[in-house]
Amino acid sequence: MSLLPLMLKLGGKRAAVVGAGAVAARHIPKLIEEGIKEIVVYAPTLHPSLEVYVSEERFRWEKGNVQPTTSFDTDLLFLTTNDSLLHKTLYQYKKPYQLVYVADNPALSDFYFPMTVKKGSLTIALSTGGSSPTYAKKVMKQIEYNLSETIEEDLLFLNKARKRVLESELNGSVRKKILQQCASPSVLQNPKREQVLEQIINKSTNQPT
Repeated sequence: MSLLPLMLKLGGKRAAVVGAGAVAARHIPKLIEEGIKEIVVYAPTLHPSLEVYVSEERFRWEKGNVQPTTSFDTDLLFLTTNDSLLHKTLYQYKKPYQLVYVADNPALSDFYFPMTVKKGSLTIALSTGGSSPTYAKKVMKQIEYNLSETIEEDLLFLNKARKRVLESELNGSVRKKILQQCASPSVLQNPKREQVLEQIINKSTNQPT
């Protein structure tokens, strides 16, 4: 099974979650954190860690069991109960446009959650396609170990530098060269890198065309 890595924007999206146990408790906070518009949870009981979201406007708990023939009209559908038969039946009633996550059946799922690490605006996702979660953890630890301790501050600078360069009247090729310079160790590790950036821009602006 081939998979295409994507970054999904959740703003304006709606999700239905069937089940509110440990699996839902792992994934719902991720959806909340990334700004999903609305989550409706269908379950007779709610995992204790999810109770904190009950007071939020975009979180709604529909207490009770879901009928096997229920159809949901949300953008995303999460089937996270311990009832495989219910999952398979609900899947048959999914909307054509829905992206579905079936916790106990990767073959039916349109997506799944890879192992991730976040450092500021940097997001690294890792998957072995289910071959070995243990090995994936080992590789991710190696990646985290090799990340710079200043990576969050570096990315903040690079973001400011990008905006500053794009605001300039320089042509595209010159802008690209400046941004490449900004990401180089000589600039990135310079304690006066913002001043260096302005010097580079001024020098490029004053160069004859």
